[in-house]
Amino acid sequence: MTNPMKSLLLAALLSGAPLLQAADGKDAAGATAGAQATLHWARRVELGTPVSGVVAEVLVEVGDRVAADQVLLRLDPRRFEAEVARARAEVRRLELARGEAKQELERAEELYARTVISAHDLEQAKIDFAAADAEYASAHAAATQARMDLQDSAVRSPIEGVVVQRRAEVGQTVVSRLESRPLLVVADNTAMVARARLGADAVALVRPGQQATVEVGGRRYTGSVTELGLEPVEEFGSPEYSVGVSFSPVAEVPLRAGLSATVEFK
Repeated sequence: MTNPMKSLLLAALLSGAPLLQAADGKDAAGATAGAQATLHWARRVELGTPVSGVVAEVLVEVGDRVAADQVLLRLDPRRFEAEVARARAEVRRLELARGEAKQELERAEELYARTVISAHDLEQAKIDFAAADAEYASAHAAATQARMDLQDSAVRSPIEGVVVQRRAEVGQTVVSRLESRPLLVVADNTAMVARARLGADAVALVRPGQQATVEVGGRRYTGSVTELGLEPVEEFGSPEYSVGVSFSPVAEVPLRAGLSATVEFK
């Protein structure tokens, strides 16, 4: 089936109009129609933190534009800084202990070579050095974790975009293992997706990359199909499948997620 014929058939399926037989023998739609859709952010990131603490600063409000890697929120860093200092001191202490155990092992190896000490004494020196080396490695890992926790106490935006939700306030206690809601939500508002629901017959005529027009508030945008659902979005009744059309809004006319739109497939 040619693309124009597909478009006519799809329009008829969307409008519910019967297919008419044109004079030249080709199928034509009795009327053209668009699918009702809802706007969504193409990329939306929910931000939290894997560490627990008390919120010291919230640096953004809803609607603020943010850059990638920009700090949006900070927990009180004092506890994390203290843990970093403690971990560094522990690394230093165990580094000295490891050095001493290494010297004892080298001395034991020399004495054993001269048959001054027994094999048992040499083996004990090896065990002591292995234990000191393991403790030193463990302290290094703990220091690395302490530095990571300090870094994680500052919430950064992974993308350039706009803050769409703020659920944190100064003084709020954050318990990471119990938090079910994000502290902040950032969305890329330079790209959106209009998602429509199509019946099985209609969605069968849509292909990935197909050009489409999205109409919102009387303004039309050109986009393309980037999502084709494989499972029905409704469990009961006639199956309907989600179809997403990606497009770029213009900066002069900011759009919001949740707005109604109409999608026409070409």
